[in-house]
Amino acid sequence: MKRTRQGWGRAPRSRLGLMVTAGLALLTTGALPSPSPAPVAAEALHAGITIYIPIELPDGTIIIAPRRQAVPRREVQVQFIAEGSDWASIYIDGRLRFNAFNTRRNYTLRLPAGGYRLQVTGTSRFDVWDSGYLDIGRNDANIVIVRYSKTGGVQVQGDPYMWLPD
Repeated sequence: MKRTRQGWGRAPRSRLGLMVTAGLALLTTGALPSPSPAPVAAEALHAGITIYIPIELPDGTIIIAPRRQAVPRREVQVQFIAEGSDWASIYIDGRLRFNAFNTRRNYTLRLPAGGYRLQVTGTSRFDVWDSGYLDIGRNDANIVIVRYSKTGGVQVQGDPYMWLPD
């Protein structure tokens, strides 16, 4: 073949570059066999490389990698247990979630794994008993028990690093 201004043979530079890019992409994703058996290079090529852009081959074929699967968020059951007979209020991230009055002293809710700002107050929001950061879902526990009272503050059963008081 004779070299012209556009490159070798009939293929212009853009198509040649496209073919090289597509071949390299297929080679790195494991779709094509490795041209030479190099054990160190083969280890590096199969390291879980995934390309998420569509690739167009010279014959018009378009290769699209599958979408990433969404990781389901795990929910944790959190039980609040009031100790003593004082009335209390539970605020999570600044939102009132529960009032512990005379008859209903325990409360259970399901929260996605993550960190939350927890504040335990008396009947008034200005009478703060205890506040801090509650980090649930750090381990495999599906149930977290939070005991609270006016004199004892907050005690959390489960991971010792789950509750970080102010």
